[in-house]
Amino acid sequence: MADEKAPIIIKKINKGHAGAHGGAWKVAFADFMTAMMCFFLVMWLMGADEETKKAIANYFTTATIFKGGSDSLGKAGNTPNSNNSILSGGEGQFDEKDVTEPARPRPVYLQEHKVLSKLVTEIFDGNAFSEDFTAEYLKFAIPGNIIFQFGSTEISFEGKKYLAKLSEVFKNYEGSVSIVGHTEKGEGESDQANWELAFKRAMAIRNSLIKDFRVRADQLTPSAQSSSVSTSDSEDKGVNVNRRVEFILRHKNI
Repeated sequence: MADEKAPIIIKKINKGHAGAHGGAWKVAFADFMTAMMCFFLVMWLMGADEETKKAIANYFTTATIFKGGSDSLGKAGNTPNSNNSILSGGEGQFDEKDVTEPARPRPVYLQEHKVLSKLVTEIFDGNAFSEDFTAEYLKFAIPGNIIFQFGSTEISFEGKKYLAKLSEVFKNYEGSVSIVGHTEKGEGESDQANWELAFKRAMAIRNSLIKDFRVRADQLTPSAQSSSVSTSDSEDKGVNVNRRVEFILRHKNI
């Protein structure tokens, strides 16, 4: 029994035909069907009329942030399906201007207005007052007696010299400038007369900046205010606060 050899067991694995006929043919068939669909789609588009082609082109070229397909927002910004086209709440509603306007460099504007505020003080020899600046605007006022005589809309010779320096600030400023005229008590016979006088002063400054110093006309906006402010301390110092002229500078994107 000791001389008998142990039996040799040979295991044969029948692999079948899975390697050659498994899932690979399914991928190839899917690619083939996709290619055929694309082919027939192209053939259909080539035979379609112009109106159909434009409608399809409009679908893929307009915004897709609205429900009901991309054609719910026209190229001109119309929303025909306004009842259910705009996403609501947390789904993504936002103002259109947030898309079209880039982010504003507010810290840069703040620093610019700060520098300009100091420059204005130097230009008017420290006589400018009510100076205020933020990233959104720069405001300052100058006494009316520097530019106008009592009851007059004619700019003085001294006023022209100040406007010449101020015009350089405006020409280098990429934004709008509002000019607000004022009057002091007794200059006009009525509130209406005071308002008209204040507006004419603002217009006189605007015209001078345009004609004499070549500031852009579209940059300057004249206006007037007939309300007065308390001037007891300032009037004692000879400063005509109510006859003041105010300037408000704002950047275009704000």
